[in-house]
Amino acid sequence: MNKKYSSVYVSLILLLVIISVSFSPVIKCEFVNLDDNLMVTENTKIISLSFQSIKNMFTTFHYGLYHPLVLLSYAIEYKFFGLNPHVYHTTNLILHLFNCILVFWLFYLLSKKLAVAFIVSILFGIHPIHVESVAWVSERKDVLYSLFFLGSIICYLYYIMNSSYHKKNLIIKYYILSFVLFLLSLLSKPMAMTLPVVLLLIDYLLNRIIDKKTIYEKIPFFVLSVIFGIITIFAQYPTEAIRRTHTFAISNILNGTSGLIFYLIKLFIPTKLSVIYPNPVKAGGIWNTITIFSPVIIIVLILLIFMTIKYTKKIVFGTLFFFITILPVLQIIPVGRDIPADRYTYIPAIGLFYIFAEWFVYARGQQNRFMTIFRKPVSDIIFIILIIVCSYMTYNRSKVWKDSMTLFNDVLKNYGNFYNSNLAYNNRGIVYANKGEYEKAIEDQTQALKIDPNFAGAYLNRALAYANKGDYEKAIDDYNKALEIDPNYTDAYLNRGLAYFAKHEYDKAIADYTQAIKLNPNYAKPYNNRGNVYTRLEEYDKAIADYNEAIRIDPNLADAYYNRGNAYGHKGNYEQAIIEYTQALKINPNFAGAYNNRGVAYFMLNQNEKAVQDLLKVKQLGYNIDEQFLKMIQQSLPK
Repeated sequence: MNKKYSSVYVSLILLLVIISVSFSPVIKCEFVNLDDNLMVTENTKIISLSFQSIKNMFTTFHYGLYHPLVLLSYAIEYKFFGLNPHVYHTTNLILHLFNCILVFWLFYLLSKKLAVAFIVSILFGIHPIHVESVAWVSERKDVLYSLFFLGSIICYLYYIMNSSYHKKNLIIKYYILSFVLFLLSLLSKPMAMTLPVVLLLIDYLLNRIIDKKTIYEKIPFFVLSVIFGIITIFAQYPTEAIRRTHTFAISNILNGTSGLIFYLIKLFIPTKLSVIYPNPVKAGGIWNTITIFSPVIIIVLILLIFMTIKYTKKIVFGTLFFFITILPVLQIIPVGRDIPADRYTYIPAIGLFYIFAEWFVYARGQQNRFMTIFRKPVSDIIFIILIIVCSYMTYNRSKVWKDSMTLFNDVLKNYGNFYNSNLAYNNRGIVYANKGEYEKAIEDQTQALKIDPNFAGAYLNRALAYANKGDYEKAIDDYNKALEIDPNYTDAYLNRGLAYFAKHEYDKAIADYTQAIKLNPNYAKPYNNRGNVYTRLEEYDKAIADYNEAIRIDPNLADAYYNRGNAYGHKGNYEQAIIEYTQALKINPNFAGAYNNRGVAYFMLNQNEKAVQDLLKVKQLGYNIDEQFLKMIQQSLPK
């Protein structure tokens, strides 16, 4: 084997081993109650791989986001592995490893230096700030869009390389491939829309002449960016993720500049990392000073960078790569929550890692006395120590993502005294509620409300805890408070309806479900729940009409098929009831209630053998059944 390629393969193997060990705790992590329920565990869009389901992924928004390829990846995992969290985490890690290979490949092509490629890719691979993107199942968006983003850049490089040799077939092939990969990247996360500008940066670094040709060849990329930018606005506007303001305030500038400094600090000093940070503008303390002077600091840094242009394009390229790719999330245009997040640095950090790698390799070869410390073997020792420290920090940071409790305990340990720790208390309260520890859940939600008395979500979650304790009056009081804060809070109406249903106040329950439907006509659950009220009132035709609508909106809502089966059963139409229960079981093969009720329907049709099979399946799933009823049916079977 060629010595050159041998060194490349050894470097790649070493790279993958170090990264795999550093992130190994991720594989054993569970889902967390921070969007994983919306994206995976309660997401009915992923439980089928039918043509209609895939079409639905590509033609609808999902909680203010458009990322159909991410949903498709979840659906494939669900098809073969169900809701095994370790599979989803392993997929994220594998995607991250592929991204590290692509980073290595990209910078080997750009720099022609094995050392530079290795340094950039190992820092990208094991930097602790990237744990969030890898360990969080819901952030599949990051690792998936990056895979196609990096692949698109590499294909563009091959397009440039073949252009110089006038190889027309290869030129067209790599150009089209780069464009297709860019499209796939945008279908994974709209943050990829910065790629056309990155391609211009590549031109700059490689000394390509910026003329009509280089501009024209980017036009399809820019057009695609604009299209997906518009799609993103349409997706987020109804959720108010893009805050509806018509003025541009000084706070927008401070958000951007202080956020930029925040990310720089965390990249160079990755301590007290967290899934929830306070906004630097509102954090107080030393951040007040940093925020006020952040525009000046950024201007000074920009001037220093421009002073280096005549010496090296590499610093300019790396800096602009970082700034351009992180620009969409600097909150200059307010989008989503106005707080920074580790995941936003996943691709942008590559630019800074490249500057460090080029400088380190350059310093390592210098003979002057100022660079003595960076000469061999001292430089090698320094670099090994850096790798060990980063790997150790990443390993420990990965363990924080073990489950929801460890995650939010970590937030409260680091930032429990800040104004937005209410989010962590709220989410930890949900963890306690899911474990049946309702008193602790109520304590955490109450603490969240002390920090932010206008936190409608905390009132909702405290109400759910009260309802689970059977204290429906307190639950309704909290739902009322949530609705005072947010009169359009659909889930508050939905869950208050459940409380009224439990209290047998059916008219009020119907009114709440009807209001939820008015607020969100494309929400299946209010139709399903209103159907349950009509079933209780023995108005079966109205119930079936509501279940029909719920299923039209969400064809994968197993509960709606189950409930429609119950309504048909009450009407004596057991054949149709069996069809409904069977459909519910196709969607959820472990739906014990559907097996039980289908068994009863089979019994009513004198199909006792099938009835016994279904009732035994209920027992197999770990649920209690009427043993006398089962025994009676078994005795009726022929010997």
